[in-house]
Amino acid sequence: MNGSNDRTKDRKPGRPARDFHGEAVLLQAGQAAFARLGFEGARIRQIALKAGVDPALVAHHFGSKEALWRAVVERLVHSLHPLLAELETLRHQIECPVQERLTKALSSLITATCKEPELGMFLTRIGAERGTKINFLLDTLIRPYHDALLPLLEEAMREGIIPTQPSDILCFMLTNAISITVSYRHILATYEGGIRSIESLAEAMSQCLLRTIFARQTI
Repeated sequence: MNGSNDRTKDRKPGRPARDFHGEAVLLQAGQAAFARLGFEGARIRQIALKAGVDPALVAHHFGSKEALWRAVVERLVHSLHPLLAELETLRHQIECPVQERLTKALSSLITATCKEPELGMFLTRIGAERGTKINFLLDTLIRPYHDALLPLLEEAMREGIIPTQPSDILCFMLTNAISITVSYRHILATYEGGIRSIESLAEAMSQCLLRTIFARQTI
């Protein structure tokens, strides 16, 4: 008797096997839609059409648009977790010069953001809508990175590496300038000499940011 057939006969009815491909393409299409249109403007049917799947799959995988949005945020959190871990490590490596650690932190922040180029637009659209979703973003995608980068900036100020200034504002400006520049790179590309590849953009951004923030130092 064929074992495979036996297993097929013995299988009890229930939910179908999880379709990881369908879930992945919906997350990708959902992130793009929420970044362009915000939560209120995004439509399940449009997301499914962009993903090339039946709209019923959204309900199957996520249950609702709200659940899909939260799953998109959770995917971003997972994608950016290595950056957060690196920032926390650099924060505590006090045996290394702070300028070296801050240089690495800012460069890694740019590199990670370039791997999630819709991040700035996503945060901007949802932030503009206010409501409870911005609190969820604060707790998962904004405050953890702020809290990890801020001590490096404050240490650099104490050591005279960068000028003393309101550290919360500087941290907020740096992270937003990076994410917005990456998200709106298509506008930057229209300028004369505009950078077109994401790799070239990451390199140029690192050079510009480090030369500006460490203007009083030799890099």
